[in-house]
Amino acid sequence: MFDPSALLLLAALASPPDSAAHEASARDSVLASVVGPLIQPGNHLRVHTSFGVTDGFASTVDPSGLQLKHESVDLWSPPRVEPIAWSQIDRIELRTHESTTGVKTGAVVGCLLGLASVASLSASAEASGGTGSAGGPILLGGVVGALIGGAVGALFDVSGPPWKLVYERR
Repeated sequence: MFDPSALLLLAALASPPDSAAHEASARDSVLASVVGPLIQPGNHLRVHTSFGVTDGFASTVDPSGLQLKHESVDLWSPPRVEPIAWSQIDRIELRTHESTTGVKTGAVVGCLLGLASVASLSASAEASGGTGSAGGPILLGGVVGALIGGAVGALFDVSGPPWKLVYERR
């Protein structure tokens, strides 16, 4: 009697609109204009909602909310983007630094300082009449300097908070 396709189309047209898609209010526009400049695309974020905590990378910030990009768990599935409305967001935290930044920076600075100090000691020993064996001690100074600098950089990584509060609903 009735075509099943026509019934399905009629049911889809008669159903209420999606409750997740809502119109952006003036408050949402203000939130987007204040929080938007603080969050750049690709920033690592932790978003607290009434449903729990979501961890991902910022895609866009606009009056409709925040879109977080989650990396794919395998090679075959593309990364997924999760839209979160401003009305659902309780708190946004921005990752300030990766845990290995201080170690890497300290190792590079320590290596350069170690190389420079051993090279200057070797040059001054050679100038005062000693034999300057340049290769081995200079390389050893760079390695030791990198190890000490990396350890000092790790201490700075531990001392700083890894997350910075960007937005909290009051």
